[in-house]
Amino acid sequence: MEKSILNKFKEACISILPVIIAIVITIFATPGLSVEVDGKQFGPAMTSLLISIVPLLIGTTLFSLGAEKSIAEIGSVVAATLTKRKTISLLLFVGALMGFLVTLAEPDLGVLASRLSLSSRNWMLVVICSVGVGLFMLIAIIRVAYNKSLKYWLIMGYGLVFGLGLIADKTFFTVVFDGGGVTTGVVTVPFILSLGVGVARVLGGKNSEDNSFGYSGLCSLGTVLAAMVFCIIIRNTGELNQIKSLLEVKVGDGSMFSSIPTYQKMGNLYVSNLLAVMIEVAISMVPITIFFFVYSYFFKMKRKMYLSIIVGLIETYIGLVFFLVGAESGFIPVASSIGIWLSSTSSPLHVFIIIGFILGFISMLAEPAVKVLANNVSEVSQGVISQKMIYATLCLASGIAIILNVIRVYLDIDYSYFIIPLFIIALLLALASPEIYVGISIDAAGVATGTMASCFFLPLFIAYTANRYQTDFGSSSSYGEAIMRNGFGVVGIMSVMPIISIELIGIFAVVKNHYNYKKALSHVLEADDSQVIHLPSYELAEESI
Repeated sequence: MEKSILNKFKEACISILPVIIAIVITIFATPGLSVEVDGKQFGPAMTSLLISIVPLLIGTTLFSLGAEKSIAEIGSVVAATLTKRKTISLLLFVGALMGFLVTLAEPDLGVLASRLSLSSRNWMLVVICSVGVGLFMLIAIIRVAYNKSLKYWLIMGYGLVFGLGLIADKTFFTVVFDGGGVTTGVVTVPFILSLGVGVARVLGGKNSEDNSFGYSGLCSLGTVLAAMVFCIIIRNTGELNQIKSLLEVKVGDGSMFSSIPTYQKMGNLYVSNLLAVMIEVAISMVPITIFFFVYSYFFKMKRKMYLSIIVGLIETYIGLVFFLVGAESGFIPVASSIGIWLSSTSSPLHVFIIIGFILGFISMLAEPAVKVLANNVSEVSQGVISQKMIYATLCLASGIAIILNVIRVYLDIDYSYFIIPLFIIALLLALASPEIYVGISIDAAGVATGTMASCFFLPLFIAYTANRYQTDFGSSSSYGEAIMRNGFGVVGIMSVMPIISIELIGIFAVVKNHYNYKKALSHVLEADDSQVIHLPSYELAEESI
């Protein structure tokens, strides 16, 4: 047990410390950059960032231990029990129900929804996104049960998304695709991935390896589709204009992002975040906890496993509380200050690009859900696709995504000119990439956009946009529209780049295998005769005797 805790703590250090170090080096190495209110190099904001290392390390360690024993185990048990009973209808119902319940309280989705509401979350957005996840969780299970290709579901789904986009307000596209990115976060990913692997092993047949992936990605697609429907609804009801006005109010009163002028304010921020996060995480854990107790009542499990899952749920709760407190108290103030500085100093585009790429590249190391995906990929592929390969690919994809968003925001280019071509490229690459890589890539899209995306990059770009356009628009609806247009959207771009990058790896693997096969054939006189051994004739054998 102690060895397991120590290993998880080492992994947490490898994940968290490089991110903190990169942020600190970037701040001190960039001439004139300061995250403090008084312009000094070191103060309450920097202290808060360094203090956050402690809760981030404790949180990541406990979450990794707890998620494996609880949320992931529940998904595996549900899949194994229901598939062995051959009760597909019950499996579909439970899968859809759990997809809805877990998403209903996903912390990362709550962070996004809270920015669109005056108090707590925008529950209409949360409920609609949860329905989308539940529906597409059902579709994901049907796809495996009937052995249907993931590629065509993606093409049809995103075709429908962009079709609905023709009658939706393009200003809200940033929030629509951000919603798809944050939905599959630290709570939903372990359950969805483990349930998917369990279902694929029993129902996937000879394609069980290929069918082990794609669940998280399809659920993200469900969220995007549902959010697009939400966009159409609020456009027709007039609520979209209210949200734009609300953004202007929240930026004006400072509730959109936290500043830390004094050490007392820093202490108050930690206390207020702790209380808020304890309630938020409790809400997020209630659905899956209730489901576990109800499920274990009807489907008996061994006492040892039962107790292990309970302990795991407790560890997961404590870990999430520590992690989110550290992220929201350490990252959001610093990210907001960096965004304000970049807009205030009229920094050249290349400075913004360099800072964005470095932080985007390193940030993937701190995403807890990425580790869950990397472990599942390595296990199912039997080590062929290593954890290091997944991490390296996602880090590079994240860095490039930040560069693209920097260019978009800096030059004030319409979001649809970026997100639509990127998804078209992803769908075209899916046709040429092996099925298993398409599944991995679409899952990576969800897990790569978690707490770091919502607690660091989203407030950075919101602060940059708010400060940049405050002089131009002042207090008006156009100001709120500018914040929505450029402040949001980074999570959506961060979600599509992993799809493209991992699909390219899949295509490269196919090309490499084909090249190696042709190279091997070049050494054989007859392609169909490579394993034939020519024995001497009977007469020659007689003569030799």
